[in-house]
Amino acid sequence: MQSKSENLKVSISERTKIQLRELLKNPLEVLKLDLHLRELEEVPPEIFEFTNLRELNLRNNHLKSLPSEISRLKHLEKLELGGNNFREFPEVVTKIHTLTYLDLSWNAIESVPNSIESLRNLETLSLNNNQIKELPEAIGNLTNLRILALNNNSLEYLPETIGNLINLEELYAFENNLRAIPKSIGNCVNLKKLELQENFISEIPCEIGKLEKLEKLRLYKNLLRNLPDTIGNLKSLTKLLLYENQISELPESIGNLHNLVELDLSGNELMSLPESLYGLKNLFRISLANNQFPKDFIFILRERFPVSTIEL
Repeated sequence: MQSKSENLKVSISERTKIQLRELLKNPLEVLKLDLHLRELEEVPPEIFEFTNLRELNLRNNHLKSLPSEISRLKHLEKLELGGNNFREFPEVVTKIHTLTYLDLSWNAIESVPNSIESLRNLETLSLNNNQIKELPEAIGNLTNLRILALNNNSLEYLPETIGNLINLEELYAFENNLRAIPKSIGNCVNLKKLELQENFISEIPCEIGKLEKLEKLRLYKNLLRNLPDTIGNLKSLTKLLLYENQISELPESIGNLHNLVELDLSGNELMSLPESLYGLKNLFRISLANNQFPKDFIFILRERFPVSTIEL
């Protein structure tokens, strides 16, 4: 007798076969195919008949590998493989040169091959929630990349070639084991979001000041002791989250961040604030709780920031 889960699997499998059989009546007209949550343990061979396929969603199945035939999908632009059982990066995808979007999040991948550089058209690469320990230098050859997501891995550093990603707009690498930010980050002049929170970073390189388009910077829960003077060059910054570090002093240049709306410095070792900070008239929320300010400091803040939400 089949169990309830086995019956469900058979039911899903049967539904998938029926769907594919119907689509195969006009295979060249199929541009998108969604097969997520289908209990798939291997890729149905029928898929390779859809040679005009642009988008393929295989998320949340039980795939461990991909067949070489997948490279026959010469027009594929978006491939979603998150939430499967890949222990190795499926290198065959690097032969699909048309890809602009690749998601391999929520697997158990430990390394990324050098052949990743073949995906020159890639704009979004998501590798969140894997076990990746390092990235190859070749990652820097993905010069069309706009979004790179590396959250919740085991990375100890980012390669200097990250600075070659001149079109990068969003870089996410929180919850890793990062010790430093590469100086080459300053070359990523189109960055708008940089999220490196919950790592072991002790210093921000002065080159960060070149990121004049940066809007959001999250570096909370690291080991920072100070900020570089060049932080004041981030004229587009609206959100700066630095809570739970070891910062004891802020540079005067922080007063140049005139577009700053939210500033969180709670859980640091601050005893005072630079005079320039009080000139930030757009500051809507400022959090300074759990520092070493005098007890009456709240009255000074309320006077200087009368319309802001203050947490102290």
